[in-house]
Amino acid sequence: VPEIMGISFSQLNSDYGSYSPTFEKKMVEENRQDGYWIEAFQVDNQTLIGLIGYGIKSGEIKFYPNPSTTTKPGNATLIQKLNSPVAMDQADITGDGMNDIIICFQYGNTTLDSDPDGGKIVWLENPGQNIDKKLWKMHYVGKSPAMHRLKVGHFTQKKRWEILGLPVIGKPHDLFSAVPILLFRQPDNLFNATEWPYEIINQQFFHIIHDAKQLNIDELDSLLIASSEGINWLYFNQNLTQWMIENIGDGEQK
Repeated sequence: VPEIMGISFSQLNSDYGSYSPTFEKKMVEENRQDGYWIEAFQVDNQTLIGLIGYGIKSGEIKFYPNPSTTTKPGNATLIQKLNSPVAMDQADITGDGMNDIIICFQYGNTTLDSDPDGGKIVWLENPGQNIDKKLWKMHYVGKSPAMHRLKVGHFTQKKRWEILGLPVIGKPHDLFSAVPILLFRQPDNLFNATEWPYEIINQQFFHIIHDAKQLNIDELDSLLIASSEGINWLYFNQNLTQWMIENIGDGEQK
């Protein structure tokens, strides 16, 4: 019987979700040289949930199978290699029932010394059961220097995918300029598009964006954004057909 944290699904159902979780440590990879991002990922609906992990320096995007399915720690599959990858998200972009990966890369040396030609976003096409045969195909979305976080969802409508791109700073070598928030929309020709159409939805409010958490309220997705301004809720108001920002907390301002 499949188990979550040592508790079977049948027990969860019979106990109405009341249980005491237990945890077991398993080695995924030893002696890793660098690391930045790790995220749960299911290759297809037949495979147990594994992990996507990568470091900025090595740039190797790897899929690690669920430790319960292998006796060899570090038995990972290289799915793509990118120059300084930063953030990723996942969604079934193609509509084939399998999650694809959306990722930004070519960050630069540091936050201040970001690459003026970088901040590129691509989506990696999930090949399904043949993930270990060749590198996943890249499809270009767009770019903005110092791209640091991105989220995929339905932020203004529900028919096509949208990507919100959030750079960490507004310009290379400039911590004080406002950060542009970019909304990329899925193109008509998904597989042959040279890039996704986009618009800048805000370029006045946010400074030094650190992270973002996605929410789903009233059928549309929205973001909680952590920045110099504290925590703010960014969402699209369908009645007013405009983007709104509501402050949640100021944080520690100096």
